[in-house]
Amino acid sequence: MKKLAVIASGWHYSSHFYEKIAKQQKVEGWDIELFVISHRHPEHKDTIKEKEHVRNYEGKELMTYLDKVMYETPITEKEITDLGWTYIEKPNTIGDMEVFNQWSDDYNYLDYDLFLITHDDNFILSDKIFKDILLNNIELHKPIIESKYGNHQFKTQLVDNNLDWMFLDNGYSEYIAKAFTPRGSFSFYKKELIDLLPNNKFNMYEDGGTGIVNREGKTNSVGHEGISAWNTHAGTFRNALYDLDLVKHTRWLSSTKRVSNYCIEGERGFISNNNCGEKHYKTSVKQIFEK
Repeated sequence: MKKLAVIASGWHYSSHFYEKIAKQQKVEGWDIELFVISHRHPEHKDTIKEKEHVRNYEGKELMTYLDKVMYETPITEKEITDLGWTYIEKPNTIGDMEVFNQWSDDYNYLDYDLFLITHDDNFILSDKIFKDILLNNIELHKPIIESKYGNHQFKTQLVDNNLDWMFLDNGYSEYIAKAFTPRGSFSFYKKELIDLLPNNKFNMYEDGGTGIVNREGKTNSVGHEGISAWNTHAGTFRNALYDLDLVKHTRWLSSTKRVSNYCIEGERGFISNNNCGEKHYKTSVKQIFEK
């Protein structure tokens, strides 16, 4: 029996997210274990208060309506664990892949074959995520190595999912200047990739001249600039993919960054809070619901 560990960053606590991931269709031959690395409690007053305005939303604008769906019902620790998640509290040091590092302090990654590292402000669109990916039911987007241009841009091609990848990200948009830079919000990593990392952990300690933000003990969310230093680590991991010759083993679920038929990535807790450079984001989200 192979094993997949889903490791979620516990901060925003979308009940929609935790329920949808827990209710994914089973996959023959795979044991799927769910972990939430909590950086603040789901029942903390700040967790609840920050989502009240979308919880009470009565309008028809799609992006904010999706936020309302995500947070319509506050979720408790007991409800999370009743869904099958293992709840683990850790200090809020750094974001993104750091939750894997924290998880691996308690668990041996060698006991697992695959990892999904995900934020908990993602809007989950399908109950066949694991089934489609692990049973080869979809095509994936693959970078064409020799087509590289600009800083980090590649042409891509659709290929069969032969499970020959080591890193599978949610989406990729070629027009973005740093297209090959992963967001780290909804990504799959094979054990063999972790084997290649120094100390078998992600390097989350380079500050890129912006300074590392440690929010240990903080319970309030901050805006885009408040933790912009955390974006440095996406570039650090991108460089590792180059250095380890793993570009050819990288795939994407879609040709639109942050949006696929499986997951719409939120930003700082909200779908409507899309303060990003991806001009396709709103249009891509709307197209999903027009199908």
